[in-house]
Amino acid sequence: MLTCLTLSGHAAEVDDSPVNVTIAGYSSGGQVTVFGEGVIDAVRRAYPNSSIIYEPGNPAGGLEHLRTGRRPFALESIIEPRMAYAGRAPFRSPYPEGSITGVLNGAPDVFALKVYARRAFLEEHGVKTFDDLIKKQVPMRVSVNQPGNLWAREHVRALLAYYDKTMEDIERWGGRLVPQPTGASNDLMRDGRLDVIITGGATPSGSIVELGSVQDIAFVPLSKELAEYVAGELGIQTGVIPGGSYSFQQEDLIVPFTSFIIVAGPEATFDDAYKLAKAMYEQMERYRSLHPALSLASRERLPDMGSLALHPGAEAFYREVGLIK
Repeated sequence: MLTCLTLSGHAAEVDDSPVNVTIAGYSSGGQVTVFGEGVIDAVRRAYPNSSIIYEPGNPAGGLEHLRTGRRPFALESIIEPRMAYAGRAPFRSPYPEGSITGVLNGAPDVFALKVYARRAFLEEHGVKTFDDLIKKQVPMRVSVNQPGNLWAREHVRALLAYYDKTMEDIERWGGRLVPQPTGASNDLMRDGRLDVIITGGATPSGSIVELGSVQDIAFVPLSKELAEYVAGELGIQTGVIPGGSYSFQQEDLIVPFTSFIIVAGPEATFDDAYKLAKAMYEQMERYRSLHPALSLASRERLPDMGSLALHPGAEAFYREVGLIK
């Protein structure tokens, strides 16, 4: 009760002055940047004359900037803070409890895991599911994205862990790991120089639609058990990519889905976290209209941080408007 009274009292004192902060982000371009730029737009509209910047980078670097106090906020998937708290590579040791907190969920369950391949390759090796790729030890040229893409690498790790395998096992049975981002990987597959791509994105993905128009490709379905295992490993949810989302996809696909969130470090002030949350709440309709990938966002999902605790400033705002008790 005392905590709630303290938060409410502080919230009443938050003024309408501009927000002057930098949000450490993902790499420039791509779908994830849309989320960060949407948050920037919301804050500037809610708090005129704000000097708020989205700074391209990488998720591991963004969290390190928070931990060391170099930046107050970062855009991350819901997966990377979990990795940091567990001390999973590339993080050298577990982050102190409470050093990373949640501010807002701007892209709830929007990023779907997608595994697709050249159809000729699948037919050549009699592959109908992801199970076949691994259990038959198919020698595949597979894109696992860059080492700095923690989202992709964690999904690959979890997929293989289900079979008690690692990326080294793929190489051991004659496969080749291709550490390229999705765009470059699609180019390689377009030219027939890559067999399988493991990546993620909103649905439909324009880059996959384009690739499918020039190369005969197909999704590699995951079993329900595999999708649920990966989701459990990463602390996320499963969902469905409806059949017909792509011209070459007839059946529903059960896959893990990830949210993208704004998180705060020790340098984030109560007032700034409160204002970021409030700006998104007030600008939700415009935010949702900026890009199809943002259409799943909602006021109700803003406080949804999974297992991550809310920053006190954001928590105060969500209590104020009745989103949490």
